[in-house]
Amino acid sequence: MTTQHFDKFFKGLGISDAFSLINMIPLRMLDIDPKQLLTQMVNFNPTELMEIDLKAYRADLIMELDHVILMFEFQSTPIYLDDKRRFNIYTAIKDRARFGDKPIYIIVFSTVEDTKVIDYKVNPVSSFKILVISLKDYNAGEIINNIEIKIKNNQKINQNELINLALSPLMTLDGTIAQHLEKTVQTLSKLKKSIKENSKFVFTLTWILVDKFIEDGETRQKLSNILSDNMRLMEEFGQSKYEAGEQKGEKRGIKKGEKRGIKKGKNIGEKRGIVKTRQEIAVNLLKEGLPLELISQVTDVSVERLERFSNNGK
Repeated sequence: MTTQHFDKFFKGLGISDAFSLINMIPLRMLDIDPKQLLTQMVNFNPTELMEIDLKAYRADLIMELDHVILMFEFQSTPIYLDDKRRFNIYTAIKDRARFGDKPIYIIVFSTVEDTKVIDYKVNPVSSFKILVISLKDYNAGEIINNIEIKIKNNQKINQNELINLALSPLMTLDGTIAQHLEKTVQTLSKLKKSIKENSKFVFTLTWILVDKFIEDGETRQKLSNILSDNMRLMEEFGQSKYEAGEQKGEKRGIKKGEKRGIKKGKNIGEKRGIVKTRQEIAVNLLKEGLPLELISQVTDVSVERLERFSNNGK
């Protein structure tokens, strides 16, 4: 897991990305109060929780929320005693990293186990729970086929379908996980740029599985590079949308669907020496019929002054 790839795949992920996976957790089985998941932030793989020398003592994916820490493991073999002991080490990392009183929950997505809660007793007075989420009852072939059809017919693909696609190599399929990961990477590469831009976490999740399950170094590097190139194209596509919004904003003001681009365009335009006063911009936006509060936020002109402009027609 190179630092270069790590930074690229986790950069820019947010709360909605986290919950695309968290939503698969049957909270009632792990006694998690849904209120514990209310959060204003999510920190993917916090540095303090990743600085363990041996890869074997790190969870595959860690999410730090406001009130809890979720550690995810993706496993294709039965959970044996050594696995339980390894998960116990994960929980000990919390104390080492000084993460206060945030409880840690271990969630294992499994190819072979049934969905269940394992109560592992460390000793007679200490135990912790491991939630196992079974993937073996999913129809991976159907998931992949439906996505392929939607790509061919240019149909909308939602986030849940893409998460299932990323996890499909761990579902019951003929052949090896490595072979199906190659197929998944190929399918993801066929997605339209507009879909990819809103699906960065799916590429991140696929990369985690590639890094873990592809044993052949050359194949692992090849697939990682393909995923990395897709991430780069997403960034370029997002930047091009911003620039398009910037140009339209300088000429016509904000139109529906361009709020982010125009706000960025205004800031960039000023830095490039474009001579437009904030009040002139505000007047133009008033003519576009935008809400006063939004214009005020974009131009820093007070709502009271905007009301005067509107009433006076200037």
